[in-house]
Amino acid sequence: MCGIIGCVSKENCYEKLLAGMKRLEYRGYDSAGVALLSDGKFAVRKRRGGVSGIAGAPLCGDTGIGHTRWATHGKPSDRNAHPHVAGKFALVHNGIVENHARLRAELEAEGESFLSETDSEVIVRLIARLYEGDFFAAVAAACARLEGSYAIAVLCSDCPGEIVCARQKSPLVAGAAEDALYVCSDIPALCGAASYIAPAADGEFIRIAEGKIAFLDAQGREIPKTFSRVEPCAAAETGTGSFMEREIAAIPRALEDTLAALRRTDFAPCARVLRGAGKIFAVACGTALHAALAFKDAVEGEVGVPVLAHPASEFRYRDPLVGEGDLVVAVSQSGETADTLEAARLAKARGAYVLSVTNIAHSSLAQEADFNIAMRAGAEIAVAATKSYNCQLLCLYYLAAQLCFFRKTRFPAWFAELGTLPAAAREAFGCFAQMNELAARLQGAQGMYFIGRDSDVRTAAEGALKVKEIAYLFAEGYCAGELKHGTLALIEEGFPVFAVATRRALAKKCENTLAEVSSRGAYTVLFSQYEDVLAESCADAVCRLPAVCERLMPVVAVIPLQYFACRMCVLRGYDPDKPRNLAKSVTVE
Repeated sequence: MCGIIGCVSKENCYEKLLAGMKRLEYRGYDSAGVALLSDGKFAVRKRRGGVSGIAGAPLCGDTGIGHTRWATHGKPSDRNAHPHVAGKFALVHNGIVENHARLRAELEAEGESFLSETDSEVIVRLIARLYEGDFFAAVAAACARLEGSYAIAVLCSDCPGEIVCARQKSPLVAGAAEDALYVCSDIPALCGAASYIAPAADGEFIRIAEGKIAFLDAQGREIPKTFSRVEPCAAAETGTGSFMEREIAAIPRALEDTLAALRRTDFAPCARVLRGAGKIFAVACGTALHAALAFKDAVEGEVGVPVLAHPASEFRYRDPLVGEGDLVVAVSQSGETADTLEAARLAKARGAYVLSVTNIAHSSLAQEADFNIAMRAGAEIAVAATKSYNCQLLCLYYLAAQLCFFRKTRFPAWFAELGTLPAAAREAFGCFAQMNELAARLQGAQGMYFIGRDSDVRTAAEGALKVKEIAYLFAEGYCAGELKHGTLALIEEGFPVFAVATRRALAKKCENTLAEVSSRGAYTVLFSQYEDVLAESCADAVCRLPAVCERLMPVVAVIPLQYFACRMCVLRGYDPDKPRNLAKSVTVE
């Protein structure tokens, strides 16, 4: 999940590289580094920590590469930071070389000495070994030996003004501006820098040389490409506090923008498959998987059609029964999630129709899909997803309504209420004072449960995930009725249990579970939009949620839990924007 960038500029490119790396930092902040080429020599600066750690007196050179690292092979350290240098070459890499151990042993047998623990250093040393005066040929020959995923950008000291790059199962895009040419692992990182972009496909190479960008195959033959104008930059949310706090505050606006975009979306191109798909699948990872499961609930409840929801990381390894005429809905905030991309590719290879939901219109997933629904959540800088989750839910409910229309010639009753969600989200902010009090009371807890029934289980799971991600606290989202089948054994005096009960028909069942845990000493908190449910509860604390249609409640009910996790994180002394061991865009398996 590293971020890579390369730049050939009409002037010194150091500041351009750093600016791009700052926009890439959510992809990795274990270490950062740059290498610039000037007068046939590399100037390299790299160290453990974020991009700010390598800022300083500008390095000289009009050609350079940069990297922000999320460690896979080798712990975060100065020597494991990129770029890696060998002979006449410097390299940055995003991905995982699966046969690195075999290649390393081979190179060591030939006399190579490695300076790092990374799989990435294997690539640059292999390129140096294969170099016979042809820069591109050496890179292409090295890539032919690699197994796994990679997006690389390489400099050669013999070739000023030139960068050679390659892509295999890892995002890579070229960008052009008046004063510079770029290559990057992330479209948003080029926003504001490049005016036009074109992504590389798997197996393709990008060569920046002589003031031009060329896309090539492994034999060096040029591949025609069409460059698209970069969409206006989605600025980071303004305000005070962490990015996560600002992004939670932006949920109502994000929902308004997404709903406006959905109303402009023409679903006619996918009408046939929405009307007649044999089977419907939903694939996603992490937070997006919780949104996909809520989609399953909505479609099955309203349309009466089964939806098979799978973690994308498992979908491709279980020989799924997907084929011609099936619909696969793939959900990813970044559109670059490796497991979700591979699941979508497998589905397409078997003849399924792939519909994606992404926040980045030109992302890899959006390009792979037959039809893309583009959210309008705006830039999300904090690693833990908040407003993008709310907007994913909105998009998927809108899609469920389209399925209902094309299959039953009517929209669900709740379709007309989608417009009430932004105001309800603002109203949910009224719960924040209680969340502050709860976070202060529970910051020393050793763990907690989040429980619910039906679609409330999705909200509970997302609330628990947020606590795990940023407060580093054991938390589990659970079906309320399942606690007594084993996990009730973990309940002890003071153990926090958060219950979400937004389905009136199931509220009493949820209350029974609260009574069970309360009798064993748990500290209980109940969330519901129903005053009578709250008034009659045995919970130690209650929080009234805004009243919207029950089917749509997951969009709103999660907001206090998102904020609670953020406050727990801050009170426990952590940075909510950069949780340890995590990166925003998960581009490796």
